[in-house]
Amino acid sequence: RPSPAASPTPSPTCWVPAPWASTRPPVSSSRTPPPGLAAGRAAGMTTVALATTHPADVLDADLVVRDLSALSLLVTDGAVEIAVRD
Repeated sequence: RPSPAASPTPSPTCWVPAPWASTRPPVSSSRTPPPGLAAGRAAGMTTVALATTHPADVLDADLVVRDLSALSLLVTDGAVEIAVRD
């Protein structure tokens, strides 16, 4: 019998696919806006969306950018200022 130190950690036997994994419908598609944007707006927050996994035209946000490289951030004591880079 091999010693516990010789066994991989974690054991590969714990990586068994869940029975529902292949039959569960997707939570959202690329044409459905992510629920986090609606939640942010409902909470009264300013929203920023990255058009990486969803097309920009379905993202209902205050600011939509291609990726984080398009943004400039300034952190102060009481706020975070976000600007689009030129």
